Amino acid sequence: MWEVGLILAASLAIQPQAATLEGCEFVNERWVCRYRLPEIQLLTTPPTSPEVLPLPLAAPPPQSPDPGVLSETETELVARCAEPGWFSLCLPPQRAEARRLRDTARAYEDTRRQVGELISTGACDQARARALGGGYLGLAREAQTLCAPASVGDQ
Repeated sequence: MWEVGLILAASLAIQPQAATLEGCEFVNERWVCRYRLPEIQLLTTPPTSPEVLPLPLAAPPPQSPDPGVLSETETELVARCAEPGWFSLCLPPQRAEARRLRDTARAYEDTRRQVGELISTGACDQARARALGGGYLGLAREAQTLCAPASVGDQ
């Protein structure tokens, strides 16, 4: 019996056509409608191999190694809940998390600005040390790549 149900479910999944209404009439104080079902093919034996291929799992977007680089959802949370007005729909834990994320992002931007100023003056070692001191490995890597062409050209 389960084979018939499985076969019917598989055939309906393969053929997503809807039933069409042929007509309705009022009989014995109620409406009776007739529908035409789409043509389906019943299988007499179970399929040997599945026709539906498994979908690959979606990979999460790459995360920056630096704390303070916010994702899109974190940025939206900060915009909605870090400094909410009377009309915002934020719960107290969301407000606390948004303020924490905002402070982390501000600290990262301050360090990024300082590293940029140090690179512009040619103090590449200090720029890398400042980025590493804040725990921003990605920013230190950026400083290294920005300073590498300058140090190669000086030799």
